[in-house]
Amino acid sequence: MTHTAVTPARHPLATVRLLLQLMRIDRPLCAAALTLLGAWLAAPALVRTLWSGPVLMAACVVGLITAFGFVINDCCDLTVDTLGKPGRPLPSGRISRAMATRFAWGLAGAGLLLALLLGRSATLFALGAVVLSAAYSYRLKSTLLIGNATVALLVGMVILFGAVMAGGATPAAWGAAAMAVCYFTAQEVLFNLEDEAQDRAAGLRTTATRLGVRGTARLLRGLLLLFMAVALLPVASGMAHGAYLAALAALTLAPVLAMLIVLREPLGAAAVARAARLSRVAWLTSFVPLALLR
Repeated sequence: MTHTAVTPARHPLATVRLLLQLMRIDRPLCAAALTLLGAWLAAPALVRTLWSGPVLMAACVVGLITAFGFVINDCCDLTVDTLGKPGRPLPSGRISRAMATRFAWGLAGAGLLLALLLGRSATLFALGAVVLSAAYSYRLKSTLLIGNATVALLVGMVILFGAVMAGGATPAAWGAAAMAVCYFTAQEVLFNLEDEAQDRAAGLRTTATRLGVRGTARLLRGLLLLFMAVALLPVASGMAHGAYLAALAALTLAPVLAMLIVLREPLGAAAVARAARLSRVAWLTSFVPLALLR
């Protein structure tokens, strides 16, 4: 499909708004918050460590590289988004692909430069995150489950990165990272299911287009059950007790159970969209029980 180049908006503020929309500014901010969560779970001197320069800089590194991931993914998904999301900045022509690509790699470069100031561990994390994000967008998205797991691994890495920058990865940080990997693998499969029709029309070979709606739904239900089991492990191991369990039940397990009910067969597009909305809410509310792992 040929895309006609359209001159981007000339007004600086209009361009900034489009770039913020392109990078989905709420997602980098959430990723930065995950860095702080990891630091919270590991900080030996809570207030002094959590708001220290290295931890705040680490959150900025994560935000920049997360923004890079979303922008470069939109650059790679231009054909697909033209079919399914024509109002986005790139398919609508309000930002050119060349400009978006330069912006993406500028974000990645800024994140890497900031990581260099934090030392070797931060630099290795940032480099790995950029490589994995680019690999997902250019290659791994069109795979069976590998692309989904790659996104989930990036989320888990962010929590551990925050913990390392606050003093070291603790059992609580490892537990939170494991839960994040399980949950985001399931969520990415759910998003594949939501986009199955447009991805199939564009010729993408995602988990959903490979397995079909019924096969993907079965996989998704299994992944959600796995997440629930992993989320209960801190209680079974004695790492967490009453407050964590109560918050987990109300703020995480209840919405996940609601997702499982919504995802029962026969499964329609409206049910998948409802489950996707529930999944976003469930992850945001899960910050509370995860914080209680400390």
